[in-house]
Amino acid sequence: MATQVSKLITKQMEWNANMTEQSHLGRALIAKPAKLVQTMDQLFSAQNYYSDNPLTSMLMGTKKGEETIAQTSWEWDLKGANTRPLVVVENVEPESNTTLGKYRRPFKIKLDEDWYLPGDTIHPGTSNKKYQCRIQRQVRKHGDGTIYEVRLKDDNPQAFLPQKFVKPGQQWGKLFSEYEEAAEQSGSTQFSLPISLRNRMGKFRKQYKITDYASTEVLAVGIPDSKGNYHKSWMRYADVEYWMQWYREIERGYWYNRSTDTIMGANGRPVRNFPGVQEQLEDSHIHRYTHLTAKLIEEYLMDIFYSRVKPGKGRHIKGFTGEYGMLIFHRAVQDWATKSGFVKNIEVYSNKVNSEIHTNAQEIGFQYVKYNMANGSSLELVHNPIYDDREVNFEIDPVTGFPVESQRITFLDFSGDKGTSNIKLMNKKDGFAFTYVEGLYGPYGPKKGGSSAHSGSYYEMHVEKSCGLHINDITKCGELILSRN
Repeated sequence: MATQVSKLITKQMEWNANMTEQSHLGRALIAKPAKLVQTMDQLFSAQNYYSDNPLTSMLMGTKKGEETIAQTSWEWDLKGANTRPLVVVENVEPESNTTLGKYRRPFKIKLDEDWYLPGDTIHPGTSNKKYQCRIQRQVRKHGDGTIYEVRLKDDNPQAFLPQKFVKPGQQWGKLFSEYEEAAEQSGSTQFSLPISLRNRMGKFRKQYKITDYASTEVLAVGIPDSKGNYHKSWMRYADVEYWMQWYREIERGYWYNRSTDTIMGANGRPVRNFPGVQEQLEDSHIHRYTHLTAKLIEEYLMDIFYSRVKPGKGRHIKGFTGEYGMLIFHRAVQDWATKSGFVKNIEVYSNKVNSEIHTNAQEIGFQYVKYNMANGSSLELVHNPIYDDREVNFEIDPVTGFPVESQRITFLDFSGDKGTSNIKLMNKKDGFAFTYVEGLYGPYGPKKGGSSAHSGSYYEMHVEKSCGLHINDITKCGELILSRN
């Protein structure tokens, strides 16, 4: 895919002898390798959401969004909910007993865990909370579950619990614990055990070879310093194209990479790859749609936020999508606004402009790029050029004629606990390296003596980077994926 050259590149010209080795950007970077990535980031990645490489632009170089570690893999603990419903494993009452608890008789329920204690009040989750049961006797293990002896909390001798509530798969949850006067027993307390997760890095490499004739095209480059001043340097046009492709390939890896351990490289060692965004989100909230509506978006995000993030501030999420995805999002919200009876004054989306055609020329139009929903939820769209890239997205939607991927919306929640980021770029310490392999020509022009690695009229450049992508809690993220089938 063709990409625009950075605005920091000020002029294109042919190489001449005044473009010395000292002023060459590559030489400056070799002299100060710690500044390499930062300088290249400034050249080929803008710090905004609409860069060609959105994840790189948003996270690289930020304290929260990027981390460097000594190993190629890392582990973290993800805390789950403190409680969850227990599930009926089997019905241990006779099938003939269809009126459980009638005449105030105790009965038994077999659940999958031994979390509850005598005195706990449990119920099968009905909306009216009618069928509450108190655990009466100490639990006992029974095969793959635990048997509880309970009594229905109802003084009416004719009241009973329908048998369907003790069938396998039925959920039961704890409400509270109640006891008699001078009681010595106490209710149960549940603690969540953290889930240990593990992820790893992969290694990217890229090379190019440039001949003597092809090496004459160079670009003058303005590099900003901390005071905002620009310092002139230069680099070959081939270098510019090389670095733009390098950063685009890294960005593709962040989104599309698939984890593997069994593919062997040329030297017989395994090529270990890290999972990209889409693979990591396969176990998150995935919904396939045929027609995008505002109601669908709102209900989908409700599945993510419900009972996890309280209504109000904090329910903010970004949706990364292609150009056509932004269009259908606009149409969905516009359709909702029209059907809801909202009326906009024309002054809101029209402006007077200068024109030779008419003395009162007007422009009109607007686009929805953010959707503020009920209960404090908000969705902000971010354009993801990777989803529009026809170099890698060949599946065309027969209805729209655009790539199916352009209509994918990937929802990423960057908010983490205690001011951290839920999503980070992971780099290996000393995991970035690059070098020139010189012949009769080098990156600074023809060689005038000295040593070379070969006698050819060309030079090569090789770069490698060990990196990965960390999503701490995938349940805060998800995807809406177009499906015509």
